[in-house]
Amino acid sequence: MAKHLFIFLFIVTTLSSVSAQTSVEKLFLSMPNDLLWIEQSQRSEIVAYYKDKKVDSIQNGMNGYCRLLDCDETTGFLSLNSSAKGNMELKIFNDGSNPFIGVIFSICAPACDSKITFYSTDWKQITASLPDISTNDFISGTISSENRVLANVLLTPLFIRYNFDKETNSLIATCNAEQFLSENDWQQLKPLLQSTSIRLSYQNNRWIRQK
Repeated sequence: MAKHLFIFLFIVTTLSSVSAQTSVEKLFLSMPNDLLWIEQSQRSEIVAYYKDKKVDSIQNGMNGYCRLLDCDETTGFLSLNSSAKGNMELKIFNDGSNPFIGVIFSICAPACDSKITFYSTDWKQITASLPDISTNDFISGTISSENRVLANVLLTPLFIRYNFDKETNSLIATCNAEQFLSENDWQQLKPLLQSTSIRLSYQNNRWIRQK
């Protein structure tokens, strides 16, 4: 009986440990300060406020405010407005053996541009290469060569915003040309595009561009 009880407690403890490692809240709180300039005590505070729904923002270390938009343990997703123009998304991915973390930092001024990095659950950077994204991913394949040249000019520089799909192991890459261009240039570019966003899915330990 004592042996069975020991085995049971060991299993429960092990599962609790794994769960704690992959808790999106705990990962947010343990995030190294050199990645996120919000002190851990402030992170604890903003999570508590988010749960209690009493206060929706706190002051950050840059004379601005940050707001926790979403913290979902079921989907392993967290979204934070780190400043008036900045956003961070954190998502736990499962590759079938070991979970890993994706973190997106986006700045919008006014066009949004993102940096995405991947980490182990103890915050060591890992390689999870994304497919290269170019103007051709957004330009229609049926336009004339002259219009293709025009579209490439209007899409340069190419500003891409990444967002995690909260519900799935995928992310969305959105072209922010509309926020960057003048109204006249956007109206020229708009009919030359096949889409303003593409989806990348994590399958079989690699990122795949969805058709």
